[in-house]
Amino acid sequence: MKVKSDLSGLKKLQENMEKLQGTREVPLSEVINAKFVSSHSRFSDFDNLLAEIGVTTKEQFEALPDEEFDAFIAANTDFEGWLDMQQQAMSAYAAAKVTEGLKR
Repeated sequence: MKVKSDLSGLKKLQENMEKLQGTREVPLSEVINAKFVSSHSRFSDFDNLLAEIGVTTKEQFEALPDEEFDAFIAANTDFEGWLDMQQQAMSAYAAAKVTEGLKR
């Protein structure tokens, strides 16, 4: 009896994991994307979330006090604060990149 096996999925998984190795910069909008924000809050995307607290520019975002933003994130999302949101977004981003192109 012959057994055929299709290892293309494993090969794709390995390729995807290799692409994630090393250090690189990823735009915040790619990590904290609309799908992520809308699934963890009442906001459709990160820009709408920021607009709720009056932040519409990069400079305003950078000037936003950490404590104020942590409290806002805790009150308006599924996360304990801004760091928790970033960490979980990065985990979701990495998981999506690892499984990209695989049959589900």
